[in-house]
Amino acid sequence: MGLGDATARAFAKLPIHGGLRRSLDRVYRPDDPAFRVDYLAGPGDPGDCGPDSVTWRVMANPIVFALGAIPAVILQMAEEGIGKGVDTYSTYKADTLGRTQRTLSAALASTYASTSAKAALMQEVARRHAKVRGPLDDGSRYSAFDPARMTFVHLTAGFGFAEAYHRLIRPLSAEERDRLVAESAAVAGDYGRFAVPRSHREAEDFIRQWAPRLSRRPELDNFLAIARRGSIPGMAGGSSKGLLVTAGIALLPRWARDQLGFPRRPVQEALAFAALRPLARFVPHIMTDTPPQLACRRLGLPEDFLFRQAEAPGAPTLTGSLSRR
Repeated sequence: MGLGDATARAFAKLPIHGGLRRSLDRVYRPDDPAFRVDYLAGPGDPGDCGPDSVTWRVMANPIVFALGAIPAVILQMAEEGIGKGVDTYSTYKADTLGRTQRTLSAALASTYASTSAKAALMQEVARRHAKVRGPLDDGSRYSAFDPARMTFVHLTAGFGFAEAYHRLIRPLSAEERDRLVAESAAVAGDYGRFAVPRSHREAEDFIRQWAPRLSRRPELDNFLAIARRGSIPGMAGGSSKGLLVTAGIALLPRWARDQLGFPRRPVQEALAFAALRPLARFVPHIMTDTPPQLACRRLGLPEDFLFRQAEAPGAPTLTGSLSRR
């Protein structure tokens, strides 16, 4: 454990973090009962990936998730069909918290819940997405169940989370990146039938092939305006507004950043990451009963098992399958 992690542990013991815990609880516990999942159900069932997976480590940190969502949504909203579908059918503009809760709940359930526990939620996600369809400018139509768009959404989300973890927690090796993509194929089955690449290079190539379909659309700018008004739990509202957007844009592939017209801002980006890194290290030490922690409890593991792995890469795992660094 490094000095930064030791400091984070010590600071987390101070009795001043009730507000932050409540903020995190609010995000992790959806108001919509259809999106609540019992992560203790199915004792011994590791779900699709299991605790030795790269996916479980990457998805466990809420700051990583929040940051990784920014480049993912930017790439998705830049595509006409996805952008129009989100802008028309999503409630993110009027109910940002509720939309965040539902998105997070679906992602965490597909990762951490047992097979039986997540079934009803995934059926609900499919039911709500069934109505997402409409016309495109060229006269064709979009649908949330279009296989190619589903693959694009899936891969851009994985890209965002991987890059956020890589920059905030610790670098991911080439092997870990390949494993993350391969593991995501199992998770993808929860959302429908669509093809998913099995390596990091294949995933990057697939996303890059969508470049001709991406543009700086009004729906994208609307999303960024709302995201910039948000604040980060654990940071003063004024100081945190825009931090995630600034850092998230910096995570975009260079070709996408240039094509979508996001100029480089090295000073602001460095300051954003300097603020987010210690927060990402600190937050896990005050979290209680979150889906990743409950999933570990379901399998008889310490609740901080995943965060120990993040802090000490190369430490022994249940099966020894994690890469040694």
